[in-house]
Amino acid sequence: MKRFFASLLIMCCALYYGAPVFAQVAKKIPADKQRAAQWQPAKGQYYFSHSLVYDYENKADQTKGTITIYLDPVSGGMCFKKENSFGKGGKDFDFVIGFPDGKYIFCGADENGKKMRINEAVGALKPGPDTKAQAREDFSTYWAATGNKRDDFGFESLEYNVSFATSENKDTVWLAKTPFNVYPLYGLEFVESAVAMPISFDYMHLLEPNQLVAEINSKDTILKLKSFGRDPQTVSTKGYPVFKTE
Repeated sequence: MKRFFASLLIMCCALYYGAPVFAQVAKKIPADKQRAAQWQPAKGQYYFSHSLVYDYENKADQTKGTITIYLDPVSGGMCFKKENSFGKGGKDFDFVIGFPDGKYIFCGADENGKKMRINEAVGALKPGPDTKAQAREDFSTYWAATGNKRDDFGFESLEYNVSFATSENKDTVWLAKTPFNVYPLYGLEFVESAVAMPISFDYMHLLEPNQLVAEINSKDTILKLKSFGRDPQTVSTKGYPVFKTE
């Protein structure tokens, strides 16, 4: 009986603050056997055991394709590669590595073809109490749960109808609850370096760190997570000297 009332209280609080109510706890993804040997940040080497793969269509730009984001489930680190992620949205960079603490590493070449590495920190990945409170208010105001649920590659997903203060348009968005932090994806929108995804993931100041956008259907955008699973990738920053501004 006590457990029932405790669960009811949690659910009521979640509804009050506009937070989505997930029935299941997302299970953590353990490190695979390769990570111990391949994950060596001190040597500039990073290992990503899984990948998120999206199909997208940007109706405004009349473009469509696939986006692949490599993931280290242990640290929450993500890797974005030019050839299958940001493409023309970051022509000067070969790949970008992002972390939940707001640290980003950009590896590419300057206008003369000389390799370079740029380190940046994004404070937006650590929102303060006022920002969090505003995010909860905006979510409860503009995001309405439909009650539909589904499983997306082992993640529980909930469907929402999204409205806007400045438009009569309405989007349909599915959010998946993950056991890893997804802010490195959303935070990429705040990085000053010239990298842009073909589809906007501007949800940093709206969603929780474990809420992954699994699908979007809107006037200008179609996005759908089509796979998540093992896809080992190792990248090295060793051959990219740190770029120093004069």
